[in-house]
Amino acid sequence: MTQSVFEIEMLPGREGDCLLLNYGSERLRRHILIDGGRAATWASLKPRLAQLPQEERHFELLIVTHVDRDHIEGILSMIEEGNRPVTFNDVWFNGYHHLLGGSFEAFGAVQGERLTAALRRLNWHWNGAFNGGAVRIKDDQAVRVSLAGGMELTVVSPDKHQLAELAPRWLEEVMDAGMVIDQPPKVLDVPSGYEALGRNIDIEALADSTFVADSSKPNASSIALVAEFEGRRALLTGDAHVDRLIQSLKPLAEAEGGRLRLDVAKLSHHGSKRNVSSELIRLLACPRYLVSTDGSHFNHPDPEAIARVIKHGGANVELAFNYSTAQTELWGGKRLRDKWGYRAMYPSEQGGYLRISC
Repeated sequence: MTQSVFEIEMLPGREGDCLLLNYGSERLRRHILIDGGRAATWASLKPRLAQLPQEERHFELLIVTHVDRDHIEGILSMIEEGNRPVTFNDVWFNGYHHLLGGSFEAFGAVQGERLTAALRRLNWHWNGAFNGGAVRIKDDQAVRVSLAGGMELTVVSPDKHQLAELAPRWLEEVMDAGMVIDQPPKVLDVPSGYEALGRNIDIEALADSTFVADSSKPNASSIALVAEFEGRRALLTGDAHVDRLIQSLKPLAEAEGGRLRLDVAKLSHHGSKRNVSSELIRLLACPRYLVSTDGSHFNHPDPEAIARVIKHGGANVELAFNYSTAQTELWGGKRLRDKWGYRAMYPSEQGGYLRISC
């Protein structure tokens, strides 16, 4: 009997996301690419895609969750290069006209935005599962989409209002997000209950610290979804806002007794304290949480976010980091792991790469 496969590969996206989903069977795997990390990620992603058997190089889907440079730059590098090793059946990305609910003619000041221009030039199938409209929830309800081979995707973010709120400042926000200009690194805001290098970590104080929600409009527009294949589930959040995730996931959780069963969940915004709340973690029944970042730009993951997972994630929860950094290695200490009963996973060799079986 052929064994089924559902894997997530976290590729070296620097401080960003570059996720390769593999599903199907050992004989024939299908693939979904979610985001492309920073521009340098393409140098690692391209040979990984070229390793795939020829019959697996037509992907079911490419998802660009939102316009932040640590999600979109590698995709731009791929699309703007003529010699791409893979093709895509559909591309999910919300451009300016999707924010307005209109057509291409609504571009105005952002007509030159690079990804939109490239998708138009290549004439790729764009948001086909949504009839060319915005990838978003409908009437405050999650939207389910079926892909070939048995994969089910449930879109849980963004909503219509989050997209509309981005529209008036699209060009400015896109520039702030880094597609046009750079941003200086942010300095780590050291919270109560945390000392540098993890000498003394107070999980209770960190987890119970006041939650202040992310206010970034590009992050609010992030596509987030639950991927389900043969009963196994992964929550893939991009940089989505907590309130939208909770509103979308709560009905799904209530249908399962109060907590949504998952096999894997990627922490939103690379483990930012403003995108991971205790309320969200308590809504999930999930044994493994993924953190995709090298911490180079925003010093993620924040200790508050990790503490909330450790305190509220349940017994034997596992933290999977695709980079070994000062911010991630402090969670690998034996005394802390033994006290709180969690596990930590790091790359064995290649920095920035980790393969997770769902």
